Order: sequence, then structure tokens, then C-alpha cells
Amino acid sequence: MATRTGPGTVVSLEIDPCIAAQARRNLDGLGLDPLVITGDGEQGHPADGPCDRIVATASVRRILRAWLEQLGPGGVLLAPLDSPFGCDLLVRLTGAGGTAARGHFVAKVEFMRFRGQRTPRPYAELGWPETASVEHWQELQVEAGLRGQQILDPSPPRATRTGHRPASR
Repeated sequence: MATRTGPGTVVSLEIDPCIAAQARRNLDGLGLDPLVITGDGEQGHPADGPCDRIVATASVRRILRAWLEQLGPGGVLLAPLDSPFGCDLLVRLTGAGGTAARGHFVAKVEFMRFRGQRTPRPYAELGWPETASVEHWQELQVEAGLRGQQILDPSPPRATRTGHRPASR
């Protein structure tokens, strides 16, 4: 990424000081100069916001407010999001201004979870509809904002994961 965007345009966050130091040495050895910060990626790096791109390399259960606050209008956020399907789904969100973003899933992936995101939570609390199914993951839409995230299923009603059809609205 630093090769494509040029000097002084990339910030990398790593919570483990030893890994951060090794990353600095490796990048320096390649002649690259991204800013490598030892810190919690869940907090992002507000000093360099708003950002055109935020790329998470650890999975989250919910899109983090700090990232939304630091994502500029039209900016892109890529993050592995925990799903009820036994895998993470890579979500691509576009900043809508303020602290809102919208997008969709682009790939099934597997990443280590952020330390602060490891405690399991019911998927309904994380904005997942009961009708979401692994067969239709590519149809799901994602909205994230101050009130949390919402996974939207635009497809026609079908049986839920528990085998029941949702009530008509």
C-alpha cells in the first residue's frame, strides 16, 4: 500500500510492541516509510483522520465507532466482520459523511479477532437479521453508524436459520 500511495501516507497500528518493532525494521529494509504505531487498532489513529482508506487485518464483531469517526466522506473501510455462518465476511463500506457508512460483503475470509472483540455476543445484538443465510451472504447490505451496525437482507422473505418464516410487516 505504501508503494502505491507514496511517502507519509500510510499508518499501521500494531498492539504488540515486539511485532510493531519488527514491522518497522522490515518496512525500513524495503525502503518504505509508513508510520508504524504501537497501539490498539480498535481506536484507529485520530491524529491522521479523516482517512481515505481504513483496512483492518483483524476481525471484529461490530464495526467500530472510532473507525467510522475517522473515515472521510467517500472513504473506504475494509474489515473482516464476524458472521453467523462459521466464517468472517470481508465488508466494504463507503463513508457517507459524519459517522455513517454503507456497503456490502465482498468475500468469505478468516482472520484473528481483535482482542477487545473476542467475547461472543448474540448476532441479533450485532444487527444480523434472523433471515440471513450463508447461501445468500453476497446479497446482504451493511449500514453502520452511531447506533451500531445493521445487516440488511434485501431478498424476499424465506425461512430463518431456525426454520421459521418471518412475520409479514
